[in-house]
Amino acid sequence: MPMTHEQITTYASGSALAIAALAAVGEWLHGRRVARLSRLAFGPAARPRGWTKLAAPLRVVALAGVVWSLVTLIAFNHLSRDRDRHAAVTRHLMILLDVSPSMLLTDAGESGNQSRAVRAAELLKSVLNRVPGDNVRFSAASFYTEARMLARECQDRELMVHFAADVPFYFTYKPGKTELLKSLNQAGEFMKDWPRKSATLLVISDGDSVSPAGLKPMPSAVADVLFVGVGEAARGTFIDGHLSRQDSATLSQLARRLGGKYFDGNTRNLPSEALQKLNAEDPRSSNWQADRRLIAVAVLAASAALLCLLPLLLEWLGSAWKAKGGPGIVPGVRGCGQDARAIVDHALSSSARNNPQKAEVAP
Repeated sequence: MPMTHEQITTYASGSALAIAALAAVGEWLHGRRVARLSRLAFGPAARPRGWTKLAAPLRVVALAGVVWSLVTLIAFNHLSRDRDRHAAVTRHLMILLDVSPSMLLTDAGESGNQSRAVRAAELLKSVLNRVPGDNVRFSAASFYTEARMLARECQDRELMVHFAADVPFYFTYKPGKTELLKSLNQAGEFMKDWPRKSATLLVISDGDSVSPAGLKPMPSAVADVLFVGVGEAARGTFIDGHLSRQDSATLSQLARRLGGKYFDGNTRNLPSEALQKLNAEDPRSSNWQADRRLIAVAVLAASAALLCLLPLLLEWLGSAWKAKGGPGIVPGVRGCGQDARAIVDHALSSSARNNPQKAEVAP
């Protein structure tokens, strides 16, 4: 399964932090060794120029930047190749259909003599006729006392309409109250593995017997939520010992809590403006990906340039002390100046004082 954008960010950040920690330990060990040899490396002052204190943290940051950008670019390219292989699949329409017994009541439509289920089928057919041909996959789930997946990633529009009007699914459920909130949470689980912002959730229900609490937020795959109510909202019909009617207030409240919109579809079809996100361009080709890729390339270039330039800068500008060259060059030691000769002479004289007998026989 290809990685999502959240996984790419997690892996890239984790890798960068790990290499930064490892580089920090290495810089600490290197700093200890340089401190022991500071007089030999930097002359009598025994310290480099002040700006060199930035070299260690800059190397750590540069190494972390290289790793982060490489992981991001590799994962991005893999995601792009997978998108190209499935270029036709750019949207998901998740249809959540109310199949409770109250949907069989006949108080829907302009004349009021349609069943709520038939009206739901007409609304659904109107929506399906206004979405792109091959760019959308349809998924359908029914709900009563729970939600059940009917079809996953299907392209048969007539099958979706058939689910809404012609099949009495409520016979397969355990009798009880309509659990809309529980079914919405289950629908979120059905969609959680889809690409980010690729799905539109369409809920068609009369909103009967909705519990007041327990709603969970939708996963990141959901770009839009549309609630469409069917049935007469002004007057109700008795069923199962209570008065059933379209609960427009509850459906509207649920839509607001999920960041979506509610429409009364009892006599009017869903407006085309409500399907704007469903008909928009592929969210996976959005500016987020292009910007993230450009940022990764820029970070990689800057980090690699810093790693290459730091050794040169330290060599040329790291210390004010330079070994002075002169005519007296220590035999066998090429490129050493008078300072190096003085160090060697001092070492030889010390050795002669400590071992006088060996000094006498030395040629």
